[in-house]
Amino acid sequence: MDSNIKTNLLEMMQEHVLKRKAMFIPMLCISTFGLVGYAAVDKEKPTIEANKIEVLYGTKLDKTMFAISDNRDSLDAMDVKIDDTSYDAYQLGIYNVEVTATDMFSNISTKVVQVEVVDKTAPELKPVGGSQGYVINVEANGSKDVAQYVNASDNVDGDVTPFIETNKKLDTSKLGSQMIELSVSDNAGNTTQQTFEFYVSDTTAPTISYKKGSTVTVDYGSQFDYSDYVKVSDNFDKTVKSIDVDGTVNTKKDGKTTLKITAKDSSGNTSEKSLTVNVGDLSAPKISLSKSSVEITKGKSFSAKKYLESATDNKDGNLTSKVKISSSVNTKKAGKYTVTYSVSDKAGNSTSKSLKVTVVNPDDIAPNKGMVATAKSRLGCPYKWGATGPSSFDCSGFTQWVYRKNGKSIPRTSSAQKSGGRTISLSKVKPGDIVWRPGHVGIYVGGGRVIHSPHSGAVVSYTSLSGFTCGVRY
Repeated sequence: MDSNIKTNLLEMMQEHVLKRKAMFIPMLCISTFGLVGYAAVDKEKPTIEANKIEVLYGTKLDKTMFAISDNRDSLDAMDVKIDDTSYDAYQLGIYNVEVTATDMFSNISTKVVQVEVVDKTAPELKPVGGSQGYVINVEANGSKDVAQYVNASDNVDGDVTPFIETNKKLDTSKLGSQMIELSVSDNAGNTTQQTFEFYVSDTTAPTISYKKGSTVTVDYGSQFDYSDYVKVSDNFDKTVKSIDVDGTVNTKKDGKTTLKITAKDSSGNTSEKSLTVNVGDLSAPKISLSKSSVEITKGKSFSAKKYLESATDNKDGNLTSKVKISSSVNTKKAGKYTVTYSVSDKAGNSTSKSLKVTVVNPDDIAPNKGMVATAKSRLGCPYKWGATGPSSFDCSGFTQWVYRKNGKSIPRTSSAQKSGGRTISLSKVKPGDIVWRPGHVGIYVGGGRVIHSPHSGAVVSYTSLSGFTCGVRY
């Protein structure tokens, strides 16, 4: 029984398998494809995890910054679009940036991410000029401003040199090394601190400058000093250590000499310049007169030559005999005249001098003007009858004392003083003349005023000219 059952089953399987073989294989393939295709379908969108990110100043946005992921696709396989229209990499601040991520099965995610541009880079300190590294070469007595030797620049704020701070001041008056710490911050608070060595040295040679040019002419016979024509100074030494002048100038000899001037400072720096000196006769002769002005009486003789004392020249010596006198004085006519004395040396240097001459009428000649000052010196002295000074006076004693002090002897009484001199009208009186009225005299001092010793109980004082009758001239 069992044997039959097995046989029947085998026959049935062979029949079904063999007869239906062609149809079984395609059906199997279709089923397999359906299962695989179903498994490959992706309906999950990419994930954009970033809500806010920070980027450094100047950074270009990149999809790697936004933490984008997908259940199946890698970031490189996804299409990521970043809308950076409002984003400015070179302006600090916060920007809203739209990010769109699409995977291989066209699943799309869009998100607005806040992007903050920040500055976290500190400024850079850098030596300027020929200085290299951390040693800054500084010229002695040069600028004490460290900003002249080190610049500071920032990626955002640009030049921040004016904001450099130091832990101590730079002293350029002292040779040698100085260690100074510099610090500078930008607007974001990023700070750089750096220590530099400032080495102060004197490498500048003294300066030789001309006061009147490289070629000068000096006067014959004068004292020559090169320092009158050349100035020597140094950036560090108050007094230049050594100044050598090669050559000498003999001012007693016409000609040209070239001097070589060498200056050396305490650091050994040396400079040279040449000065050409010409010796020539530059000075005009000098004329000496015994007086600058004279007053002569009309009708009297006048000699201009007697007022010439000398004429001398620095090179030609005595030129008195060469002086030419130009005179137009007419002693017969009252007035003011000028006499001119002139002379030239061999080099053609000329000079002249004038003498003022006044020809006056006899009546216009005033007494010694010193009498006015003498009269003023006795103001305040008491009147005393019969007194002739020097501390008390009567009227004629006063006038006699004044005239005597000025070298003139006149009579004692007022009436005798009028008789002894030449009587003139009051309209012609001059300072120093005696003015008279019956029984009284005084000294005219100008401006319509008289000084006199009036009477008992009074003192020497001023009075008016109008009270007198005439003038008396001696």
